[in-house]
Amino acid sequence: MIRSLPGMLAALAAVIALGLGAALVLTFGRPPQPLAFGTVQWVGEAGVTVDGVDRVSMVTAAGHTVRARGQYYIVHARILAAVGLRPTWHGRDAYVLTFAGSGGTMRGLRFAIDPAAQAVLDARTGRPGPDHLVRGASQREDIVFDLPRDVEQPGLIVAPANAPEGIVNWLFGGLWQPHRFNLRYD
Repeated sequence: MIRSLPGMLAALAAVIALGLGAALVLTFGRPPQPLAFGTVQWVGEAGVTVDGVDRVSMVTAAGHTVRARGQYYIVHARILAAVGLRPTWHGRDAYVLTFAGSGGTMRGLRFAIDPAAQAVLDARTGRPGPDHLVRGASQREDIVFDLPRDVEQPGLIVAPANAPEGIVNWLFGGLWQPHRFNLRYD
């Protein structure tokens, strides 16, 4: 048993090194970048794309109105599952992060889906809520974020498609930026 212990430790170290190497190659082999609307970002067999963004000051449905503290960004996204996989969409997996560069004042702010505005929007669009099964080959997701009016470089991030982000940020401290859909071009 003692003679096999060094071999087992060497094998474990090799597996860990191989896993970290694969994460680094997958991460840095495709440099993180802004994605154009309509570009599909694949998450295994499922994909996500953004078709457009509306900026509004309020969301209304069935006589109920909610007003933004800043400005609502209604993101029109699609989940693609054409291969046959039926993924579950989790609202907590989508968030907006700011990417203001040098001279920017809003670098690294994080915004989750606004729950009150999302509930009103779901009532209007018939979306079944924050966590639901994608039943068809393509499903539209209208999700809403309340962002400051003067927000700088907001980018929608879909966390599962950027899975190595946590490991790479832990190893290299914020050097890596995730793929994202820029939400404003003005």
